[in-house]
Amino acid sequence: MHATIREGARVETVRSAKEATDWAAEVLRARRWGVLGRVIKEHASHGLCFSVQHEDGSIAVYESHEIVACCENVDYTPAEREEMLQRMTACANAYYMHITGAGCHAMIEFSGLMNEYIQMCRKAHARGEQFPRANTHSGDVLPCEPYNATYLAEKLNCIYGPALLASEANRDAFIAELFGGTFKLVPVR
Repeated sequence: MHATIREGARVETVRSAKEATDWAAEVLRARRWGVLGRVIKEHASHGLCFSVQHEDGSIAVYESHEIVACCENVDYTPAEREEMLQRMTACANAYYMHITGAGCHAMIEFSGLMNEYIQMCRKAHARGEQFPRANTHSGDVLPCEPYNATYLAEKLNCIYGPALLASEANRDAFIAELFGGTFKLVPVR
């Protein structure tokens, strides 16, 4: 289940406790931590290391202990995905059982978000898709129908709607992050 790092692999850079090899200053300046990129070349020099092209197009060289493969390269078996879905459902059920006692309606709505996510993952699993890697970092997409989007919007509106509608700055920040500023929210009267 663990991905191997090879050319073309999607990776994340991680700061290591080990000391880096003695690199040239220009190579060290290009290195960044906690960013995503793709391995574009494997090098045998300085031990095993990799040239990584970051998402912004810049390139830096990292030692093998300074990068980890992202899950897009992990293929879960159908049995592993089914077990994952069972664990996810158990977690969502436990959350619901505990949060209902707290008495905060908006917190209960998160249970609906979790369960809708699980249903979308189930649909992907039924199609044989690798739902664990469907997220904004990989770009992989969960199956989503208009009714799923409507349900998610209803839940987010219940939880955050009044706060988002309270100020234009809040709305703009939300839209900029979620949709890249493409959509425009209009307050409901």
